[in-house]
Amino acid sequence: MILQQSLEESRSTYRRVELPHFRGAVIDFIEPPNNHDLPRPQAFLVQQDPHWVLPTHFHQEHQFQLFVGGGASLGQHAVRHLEVHYASPHSAYGPLTADERGLEYFTLRAVSDQGAWVLPNKRSDLLLRIPKMQKHAAPQRTADAQTLQQLTAPEQETLITPEPGGPGAWIMRLPPLGSGQAPTPSPGSAGRFHILTCGQATTSEGALQGLAVIWTGPGQEVLLQAGHEGAEVVVMEYPEQAARSFVKDMDLQTRPY
Repeated sequence: MILQQSLEESRSTYRRVELPHFRGAVIDFIEPPNNHDLPRPQAFLVQQDPHWVLPTHFHQEHQFQLFVGGGASLGQHAVRHLEVHYASPHSAYGPLTADERGLEYFTLRAVSDQGAWVLPNKRSDLLLRIPKMQKHAAPQRTADAQTLQQLTAPEQETLITPEPGGPGAWIMRLPPLGSGQAPTPSPGSAGRFHILTCGQATTSEGALQGLAVIWTGPGQEVLLQAGHEGAEVVVMEYPEQAARSFVKDMDLQTRPY
């Protein structure tokens, strides 16, 4: 299963979100129907208001975030451009503090989840005695339109090396009219998101202009063909256990608020 959507195609889903713990906007890219077989991928772009602080919180499903614009700190850590952050279920992180530019980031899940469980209010719902994992990494450099135009061969950098039970992440850069694909999926992986951050790319499902999201199911690979602008793509792979709903396996309530 390959699902893909560009920002231009998704703008109609734009909505303001004003909650006690969040101010900003959300644009949905991929949101399959509830009766879709697992994994049931979910992808949306968050636009967090300038100077807004999203408190420390956790989620109930496996999650990647990819920071694509603005600036922020995550806890005491300064967020870098195109930084990847992975959190397993009930792995708390934050606060996420946007600077004067605001912050833009993708939230990406192999199985859709309903929202943030904010601490300390939801501390009684936080499962303490389960294994937890967080990983984050950023590329040594990122590309702009001029950089991509000057490429003569594909480039690839490993951001998170996949290990048994853990996620993986890579960044790929393709020269104008070049082609390539991410490393072979890890055994048992639960699927991947490919985020086109700059340039143009075509898959078997059609052409895309960045920003754009591509989802590939477990074990599935996708060949990316760059357009005349070249392409920069961040690839994020879910561990095997992310193909199942943690909420259903643990028989948990599903409303965070």
